[in-house]
Amino acid sequence: MNQSGEKEEQILIRITGQDRPGLTASVMGILAKYGAQVLDIGQADIHATLSLGVLIRLDEMHSGQVMKELLFKTTELGVNIGFSPITDEEYENWVNHQGKNRYILTMIGRSLSARQIEATTKIIAQQGLNIDSILRLSGRMSIKEPQRNVRASIEFSLRGNPADRATMQKELMNMSQEMAVDFSFQHDDVYRRMRRLICFDMDSTLIQTECIDELAKRAGVGDKVSEITARAMRGEIDFKESFKERVALLKGLDASVMKDIAEHMPITEGTDRLMSVLKTCGYKIAILSGGFTYFG
Repeated sequence: MNQSGEKEEQILIRITGQDRPGLTASVMGILAKYGAQVLDIGQADIHATLSLGVLIRLDEMHSGQVMKELLFKTTELGVNIGFSPITDEEYENWVNHQGKNRYILTMIGRSLSARQIEATTKIIAQQGLNIDSILRLSGRMSIKEPQRNVRASIEFSLRGNPADRATMQKELMNMSQEMAVDFSFQHDDVYRRMRRLICFDMDSTLIQTECIDELAKRAGVGDKVSEITARAMRGEIDFKESFKERVALLKGLDASVMKDIAEHMPITEGTDRLMSVLKTCGYKIAILSGGFTYFG
């Protein structure tokens, strides 16, 4: 009940349809007229199609009239509307879920398919995380000029705690290799938004190769070294141990080959643009690498 002794209830309002200017304002105008309290609100727009959700609390005496006026208004605007009652217990249970840890999982690739997203959301579900929202970060994709579509990226806002973070990261890394998609998994807190220093690995990050693998090819032990590198990247063996094993296989290689490798090193596509954007935004940039200082 409110302070006047009137019994109140919660109603979840869902509106979908063609987006147009003034739609949200029209809905809020009706709710404001009857003094509705907005407990939660969310809106998304996909291909000019609106999805608006509003959870309100108001006295039962006016709820019927509010729904009637909203129904008339949305019919006039050519959109669909639905109403669902929310009990006090359901609402309080929802409130008590706040405060859980939040994470951001970002996917990026040349394009993103349903198969890639399915595999990603399966991992999320298996870890007991709930998806609060999904946001497209990249620009709109042309089907007539596919050459303009050089990248696609979406962001999952997750709530909860992963059951096994190490396993989750391993599964994402395996998926990255199998499906040609990259991931970033971060704790969503104030520090994530305030970072101004970005540190990059070099091998297989800023350059599209592993320097030690290139040296191994010149030494005739490319397959052996690549196998050890792959095991290290999967976390199966310690980095220092793997590095010692790989360097030992290079014994006798003439150091002069380093100059030729450095001159033909394949820079990762988009690196120049990324560095330019980061500098424009005021970020400091550093390279942290366990590789050879010659190539730094």
